[in-house]
Amino acid sequence: MTTPRMAPLSALRPAADVYGDVVTAYVDVSRTNENAAQEIEVRADNLRRELLGAGADEAAVEAVAARVVEPTGHGGETFRVVAASGGELVTDMVLASAVPAQQHQGPIAHLLELARAQADDVRYALVRVDRSGADITVAGTVSPVQREMTSEGDHDELTKVKVGGWSQRRYQMRVEDSIERNAETVAKDLDRLAGNERIDLVLLTGDPTSVASVRDQVGTRVAERLEVLEHGSRAEGASDDLLDEEVEAAIQRCRSGRIDGVLDRLGGGAKAVGVAETVEALRRGEVETLVLLQGALEDREAYVGPEPLLLGHTPDELTAFGVEDPAATRLDEAMVRAAIGQDADLLPLYAPVSLLPDGIGAVLRFDTRPDQSAS
Repeated sequence: MTTPRMAPLSALRPAADVYGDVVTAYVDVSRTNENAAQEIEVRADNLRRELLGAGADEAAVEAVAARVVEPTGHGGETFRVVAASGGELVTDMVLASAVPAQQHQGPIAHLLELARAQADDVRYALVRVDRSGADITVAGTVSPVQREMTSEGDHDELTKVKVGGWSQRRYQMRVEDSIERNAETVAKDLDRLAGNERIDLVLLTGDPTSVASVRDQVGTRVAERLEVLEHGSRAEGASDDLLDEEVEAAIQRCRSGRIDGVLDRLGGGAKAVGVAETVEALRRGEVETLVLLQGALEDREAYVGPEPLLLGHTPDELTAFGVEDPAATRLDEAMVRAAIGQDADLLPLYAPVSLLPDGIGAVLRFDTRPDQSAS
């Protein structure tokens, strides 16, 4: 299997570009009981009161609060992240994964938790195959949206029976040929799916003969992402408990593969290590993947300007770049904003690694420092 790709953060660019009086809200909008709509209204009223009390722009607050109470169209546990500047929404994302509830008013949108959730996203196709075709579920770990598809072949003969003599042999050949054709159809559908959209994992399960046939016929793009699972059936009423555990384990392996891939590149390529080097690299637009250990920058402050790459540790650093009135914000939020502003990836870490003693670093696209060997 190839090294899993990082999940893109490009959808957050409009929010990273705004500057001034920006409102951000992370709200639980789950509709899991009959009082859910009323509970969401209460949360919206609370964030409206707290943000206005903090001096936030009224138009931005109203835009956020109004969007929070709108139905998402998804049941179960869901979370909404909304950001606005003036009366204009710049981000509205509905997540299936939990994010810490918070609201903020300041010079930039607070995107760290949303970026972390997006970066952790694993998109997968769960393929339940039998001799007639496959049921395919396309899902991700962040979005509540799932798609269900069916791949069916020309299955005219699918059950081997004893009919005797030459006719039995001929009948069995027809069965085997039909199974092979159906597997070929599934393989082609999976190749087309992986070619049209981002799929990090293809998880194949079901009838062993059909699984083997599909696995042998898929193209390279699918084969590089394919894992065969032991549990799961296409049959109606089959239990999914053990299958769910296997899917979750495969997702965790994908995330671990991303971490290993980035750390391998940190060990042997152009890199920035530590806060000072990483901020400099972000300011120069050199970062390909920003690495942040959760909690490593708590309570540390930075200063920012109108453009995402304008960040520094002191106001003087930014006034030297022509920023008239640098604004104070959290360092981790400023770094994530700068990463998004240069189309960089984010690798969230949840445990320390030896390559990054303080938990902060970056893989660089290029390095313009005079002495590159110092990195």
